[in-house]
Amino acid sequence: MIFLTVKTGANDEAQRARIDAAVRSHGGHIRWHTSLRASRSYGLVELPEGWSEAAAAAAAAAAGAIAFDSPVIALAVFPTVAEALPSLLDVLGGRGRPDGVVSCEPCDGGIVVEWDLQRTGAGVVLGTIDVELARFHSGRTAELLTPLAPGWIAKIAADGLQAAEMSSGQVLEDLIERAGLHA
Repeated sequence: MIFLTVKTGANDEAQRARIDAAVRSHGGHIRWHTSLRASRSYGLVELPEGWSEAAAAAAAAAAGAIAFDSPVIALAVFPTVAEALPSLLDVLGGRGRPDGVVSCEPCDGGIVVEWDLQRTGAGVVLGTIDVELARFHSGRTAELLTPLAPGWIAKIAADGLQAAEMSSGQVLEDLIERAGLHA
């Protein structure tokens, strides 16, 4: 399978339906997550082998989505101390940001950071957020905005558990989804 991520506004069901139709016409399917608080929707596009990431991204963009040429992780972070927001935006969106960060934008009461897990691990991004928030004695809530490709779930789990040999067949969430038991 070829995986990539697309992004739209949160309230545009018609646009998501056009994107769904475009993806289906190419033999693929898409899983969506919509966040009203972050005012956006992300979709994980799965297309059969034979597609290039660039061609798949172009097809999704033609249907009106912002398309990334690979899967990205998008995380909304809402600090408990509002004064931390400008600093988070600067650290994750400005010069010197972690290499894989694609975008860092404000949303209602927080930020949305998008990054390429192949270039920068989740621990680096989350660690950067937590170090910056600690300067303000701030906690946080977070919302994962993107459905994740199965291999990425395994990579995040393996990194967190420091178990490089872990595969997607060993991650409970992936096994539940493959069995069709997810909500």
